[in-house]
Amino acid sequence: MLPHEVPGLDDLGDALRGGLMRTPYVEMVREGAVVEAHEFCAERVVAGRVSEGFADPERVMRLLGEGATLLLPQLDQWHASVGELTARLAHDVGRRVEAFCFATMAGRRGLDVHRDDADVLVVQVAGRKEWTVYGAPADGHWRPGPVPEPGEPVLRTVIGAGDVLYVPRGAPHTATGDEGLSVHIALTIREAGAARIRQTLAALLTEDPGGRAARPLTEDQLLDSVRDAIEAARKALDEVTPEELLARARGPLPDVPGAAPRADWPTA
Repeated sequence: MLPHEVPGLDDLGDALRGGLMRTPYVEMVREGAVVEAHEFCAERVVAGRVSEGFADPERVMRLLGEGATLLLPQLDQWHASVGELTARLAHDVGRRVEAFCFATMAGRRGLDVHRDDADVLVVQVAGRKEWTVYGAPADGHWRPGPVPEPGEPVLRTVIGAGDVLYVPRGAPHTATGDEGLSVHIALTIREAGAARIRQTLAALLTEDPGGRAARPLTEDQLLDSVRDAIEAARKALDEVTPEELLARARGPLPDVPGAAPRADWPTA
């Protein structure tokens, strides 16, 4: 049974027909390439000014019928109940979670075999979709994106409305519509990479301790500022634990009303 926070076909259709959906919250993909916005969007005059990028439902449906895939990125940012679901999931797993919605006709697929830099929970909303998943990387030497030669699949399955499929981080995969209009929501669970950890550490070491003039004028004042910076960096390194640094790199996590704070998340 679908979580009550997951929108149905009527909800998504109403959002599209409501007239306020616009790029970058709506995209289309065709044969693995992003469709130019002018093919499925129209201009509007709002308060006397011309604004571009509003999704045109008729153009969207025509492209869907021709084999394109409709993508609603960051569904969690504008659909309130999906936002609640991703926030609660993020709190439970201690990772940043985002939601993307895909709609595809039978026999069509939006993306060729590719890797995502996230663990993915696929929630099938309507129709059926065939998934092919290949083996996840054995180490950390890989990049997200297309995988032309993924090897032998480890899973082939068809999921229907209400089913949930887990795709591990980095595992190449592809999905093809199997019956009618196939709609699924991908809940992406992000993990910190080495670059993000280094960025977080750099930010920690460059926090301004205060107390010194922002623009030292003399050589002695400059050297004092250098000593202060080195001392502050050493102090920060001495005080932070690997677990705290990882928690900082994974965050920030959203607040969940009524939920107890996570013990592994820094309070300041």
